[in-house]
Amino acid sequence: MRKKRILWVNDASWKGTGYGVYGKEVLSRLHKVPEFEVAEIACYVDEEDPNISKCPWKVYPNRPLGSDPHFETYVQNPSMVFGENTFNSVLLDFKPDIVMDIRDWWMFEYQERSAFRNFFHWAIMPTVDATPQNPQWLSTFANADSVFAYSEFGRDVMLEQSDKINFIDVAPPAASKEFDWVQDKSAHKESMGIDKDSIIIGTVMRNQRRKLYPDLFKMFRGFLDRTKNPNVFLHCHHYYPDIGWETPALLDEFGLNNRVLFSYYCNNCDTLSVDFFQDTACYCPNCGKFSKRLIGIDNSITTEQLAKIYNTFDLYIQYANSEGFGMPQLEAACCGVPFIAMNYSAMESVIKNTGAWPIDPLALSMECETGCYRAVPDNETMISMLETIMEHPTALRPKGIEIAKRARQNYDWDKTAQTWIDHFKTIPMKDHSETWLSPIQIKEPATDMPNDIIDLKDQVNYFFNNILHKPEWIGGYFWSKVIKDITFGYRVHNSEDDYYFHESHTPKVDKYQRFNMEMAVKELVHLREQWNHWEKYRAKVNQNRTV
Repeated sequence: MRKKRILWVNDASWKGTGYGVYGKEVLSRLHKVPEFEVAEIACYVDEEDPNISKCPWKVYPNRPLGSDPHFETYVQNPSMVFGENTFNSVLLDFKPDIVMDIRDWWMFEYQERSAFRNFFHWAIMPTVDATPQNPQWLSTFANADSVFAYSEFGRDVMLEQSDKINFIDVAPPAASKEFDWVQDKSAHKESMGIDKDSIIIGTVMRNQRRKLYPDLFKMFRGFLDRTKNPNVFLHCHHYYPDIGWETPALLDEFGLNNRVLFSYYCNNCDTLSVDFFQDTACYCPNCGKFSKRLIGIDNSITTEQLAKIYNTFDLYIQYANSEGFGMPQLEAACCGVPFIAMNYSAMESVIKNTGAWPIDPLALSMECETGCYRAVPDNETMISMLETIMEHPTALRPKGIEIAKRARQNYDWDKTAQTWIDHFKTIPMKDHSETWLSPIQIKEPATDMPNDIIDLKDQVNYFFNNILHKPEWIGGYFWSKVIKDITFGYRVHNSEDDYYFHESHTPKVDKYQRFNMEMAVKELVHLREQWNHWEKYRAKVNQNRTV
């Protein structure tokens, strides 16, 4: 009997992102299950990446080479970057029984629209980082075959908002074994070029908009103005430029150029260092080359090196308005570093499970792009908390060890992977004759509507039945959206995406455009023709294999 095929779609499993780390840890365990065959669509890498050959499972790189004529289309379309670029062709090559994805809704929603959606079991774990969840997202979650959650917070939000979601379990991240505390923190600091008597408040976060670096810098400036300890520093492990904040401008605004440290790595001499901001790239004093750079996704370091960074911290702060989980706070905890986090979203769950310090938001503010509530930091309370903590800095170490032990008890990669494994074993495996090798179905869109259909709802029903040939979509979110937009005469249009059904995206400027029945028909026909295109391609692939 053949093995059950599982296709993972995510950041490449060797990338140093939260998604990438999760993929590495879970895939390495799925791969060892005798009855499973595993493959991944590796986002953000091309076929020349040397790490592909090191993977024990099949890897499909998603990014075209820079010389590829499709490269510009790829970089300008976010859904391509997230995997749509290769998804259908990979499906036809690998023929998975299960497709799994663990990212934000806008990163995986294209999988729901795939021409081959009925051929695979779709298991997702969306990064539910706020409440309420957008109705369009919930509709997609409900249409998945299996749904997991990163945290108890995510589970509760989904189940409170929808009774149609097939929720399976919480499958949280954990900290890899490399994240452990050093026995002599003072000696470790000195080995990293840091004063052993300094107190380091650290954070490891991407420079994204929801990571509240302006608020963090403002708060730290306020703390420095009130503290009696002259040897407290903030360490920001982040990259610049990114998609968030102007780091140099923030340092100047709050007078922090000599009080905020950053992580640097020299690609020439393999030296990890901690220093004040010296721009994105600078000369390395160790080798004299212009090869010392801020650490980021494309200038990443090993897990062992990141653990060295964490172990220089005396206190960790997760200053974000929301998190799908927030792996760095857990990694810091396992390095014996106590942490403070915003008591909202998944951070709330991690705080409860580790015994860390919560900082309640000053307020919750609704985000226009998503309709989700985001936390507003309470800087004044945070300053007061830091003042209290710094009165007895020697207490930080024992507190950190206590939190580390609880973190190890409640978060474990083996347990997390086993949650997925146990569920995948229960999913029945269909014969390929029923799925990938089934008869080709080309369904031509019929656009001539009978004259006796006058009601708008009945008209839309007709087109869903006769253009899309998707009667099961009638009454769902997309169906209601078509009716709503025709009624109002406008639709939200993202200039970077031609798909009508893709209503929202990560911060992009959406524009309202006039919309009517004729335009709706055009978009529905376009989608149907795309499905037909892929069915024809499936026929070609199957014929070549038969030959």
